Amino acid sequence: MQNDTLNSRQPLRLPAFRENELVQDEPMEEETSPLEAEAIYPDIPAEDLQSPTEQVTREQVTHPHYTKFTVLNSDRLYRQGDVLTAVVQARDASGRPKTYGGDFFRAKLVSVRPREASSAGHVTDHGNGTYTVQFPLYWAGDARVSVQLVHPSEAVKVLRRVRDVPAKRSFTCMFIDTKNGDREKRPCFTAQPPELPPERLCDFSRHEANGTWFCEKPESLPCDAIVACRREVSLKTDQSTILVPYVDTELEQDAPVVINVKESEQPLLDRLPECSGQAPDVMTNGYWSGNGWNSTVCKVRQFTRTDMRRCVANKTLYLQGDSTIRKWFQWFAGKEQSRHKGSLKGGPAILSDKDSNSVVTYRAHGLPVLGSEWMNISKIRYIADELDSIKGGPDTLIVLGLGAQFTTEPIEMFRARLFAIQNAIRRLLQRSPGTRVFVRTGTTRDHKSQRLYLRGSDWLAYQIVEEIRQIFGPDRNAVVLDTWDMSVCQWGVENLHNGTAMMDAQMNMFLSHICPKA
Repeated sequence: MQNDTLNSRQPLRLPAFRENELVQDEPMEEETSPLEAEAIYPDIPAEDLQSPTEQVTREQVTHPHYTKFTVLNSDRLYRQGDVLTAVVQARDASGRPKTYGGDFFRAKLVSVRPREASSAGHVTDHGNGTYTVQFPLYWAGDARVSVQLVHPSEAVKVLRRVRDVPAKRSFTCMFIDTKNGDREKRPCFTAQPPELPPERLCDFSRHEANGTWFCEKPESLPCDAIVACRREVSLKTDQSTILVPYVDTELEQDAPVVINVKESEQPLLDRLPECSGQAPDVMTNGYWSGNGWNSTVCKVRQFTRTDMRRCVANKTLYLQGDSTIRKWFQWFAGKEQSRHKGSLKGGPAILSDKDSNSVVTYRAHGLPVLGSEWMNISKIRYIADELDSIKGGPDTLIVLGLGAQFTTEPIEMFRARLFAIQNAIRRLLQRSPGTRVFVRTGTTRDHKSQRLYLRGSDWLAYQIVEEIRQIFGPDRNAVVLDTWDMSVCQWGVENLHNGTAMMDAQMNMFLSHICPKA
């Protein structure tokens, strides 16, 4: 199992480095707000969220003002294809070096003039308060390093403890008697609540899909009277408090060093293979140049609307997952300039083009894919069940977008769901060889509120990405479309629902696997 902060897989052998530190241009003022933040999960006792053996004080928390990084060998000659290395020394609020790891950083290399190129850095946690950041040099010109402390290690511990508490989100399902109209609302859970005995529960779990769902039994209606469900968004007033330092604060420290990168003697991207299967194990997988993403894994084409329609001609594309994969469906609808049939709330939604004889469908994954509006329970199906119902074949494409709804759940729940999907993919390919299946990873998030911080922070999102990589990366039956790096170094604002440049980059990556040649 890899360390939480790794942004890619294989570190390089490190050169010796000097001890001097490079500080940021303008030192930031020390944060003076309290460390306590309202808990988004009021039913979790505060003592369950704190380590029983560690009492963390403000002075012990990794502090972005005192945490510095050094660019190694900054005065040497660099060419495209070389690797630039920086070392981070984490320090607490008193300026003392940290002796343990766990801080979550994001790092990127950006061009100085013009401001158009950027790439993600590979962060390695050495477990002793020091971190190595490596940047493959993809473009020529002046560049500088940016390292961002996203979550101090002490916050990561809180996030992990919150995540691993089962059945903490509030859901409600409606039960209706279709004959007399009687109805009851009951609380529901993603895991069996220990305080309720089995005889007081309706168990709607699908063991074949590793999907778990429980509701408190209605007083006068049967379990099969369930009609619709939703997620509750209101919070109780008696909220407990937990230690979350630097909530909504991502402080960037820039070293005042500009690296001049010379051109390589041979163009690097000309040696890339076509996009035809799983990506090789690389440090980082590409860089931005303006609004275009340049893959360093395989030759990614830039698709026009005409290219796209030609590529998906005579094919059926199934898009299944959360709202981020729904954005893909909307992207296709925009390119086709046509209206869809069905519901976009959870699906199924269908987009067909008679000219190209192509069909694109969208369907949400199974519970807990719920918003604040009521959702018809009969329309919700687990991905594993959907895969078992697909006929498949060489003209069938399937893209799964997973994770956004699972950042708040114990990681074992998501892992179990992936294993069920993996088995369903295996069954699909056994009965329908030639079916193409893709699993897309997630992207970075924003932390505009405590709710977003605790329910979907970058650290939580990255754990989901790592699970997808580890389970499907070695799998020959599916291709991982890894979109994490392109979001780490994007020019736009981090958002769960990506902007135009990110959407175009993801679609170019996907379509290049389907149609690698122009």
